[in-house]
Amino acid sequence: MMSLSDKKEIWRGMPQETPEQQLWADNYYDAELIPMAQERFRGHYASEKGDYYGLFLLMGPLWELSTFSVALFEPQNVHIFCRKEQALQVKLLQQNLGLDDGSLCCTYIQGEDIPSLYRVMKKQHDIWDSVGRTAIDITGGSALAAPAAAMAAACLDIDVYRIESQYLPAYHHHDPGTERLCRIPAVTSVIGVD
Repeated sequence: MMSLSDKKEIWRGMPQETPEQQLWADNYYDAELIPMAQERFRGHYASEKGDYYGLFLLMGPLWELSTFSVALFEPQNVHIFCRKEQALQVKLLQQNLGLDDGSLCCTYIQGEDIPSLYRVMKKQHDIWDSVGRTAIDITGGSALAAPAAAMAAACLDIDVYRIESQYLPAYHHHDPGTERLCRIPAVTSVIGVD
């Protein structure tokens, strides 16, 4: 069986000058590298797994990074926030993780409509909170949406995570195997609130 580093070398050596070549390289990346990197990530962060009923995701252009938190936490429900033009990324994430339509919900936020983000998070959290804990992955969030979602999460007592990784500009993807799980500590756990 080939290792992740061997497969990365194959991927990096694939020609990517034409759209067809780029498609072949992207398909190889999605089918061969991401599943191996997810498995490695799950093994490394198994002790961080938590027991989450629901997971919010802020989707960005690198859909594959969002798969890591879903694969690790295995929530029963996933609610994605993204722009309408990212519908393809949502579909790719759903296919990669084998999520059925009943466990996946998507809210399209146009522009920087932070009030809508707050309202939907609150409503969805109220439903999920009656069944179990909730977390949010702010990895794909914009410079405005990520801190806004983290503020809402603090108010709702939702655990906040971010996936860090090394980006490879020449390949327009992150480097599989460099993913790190970062948990943002709750404000009250550090400074307390009276």
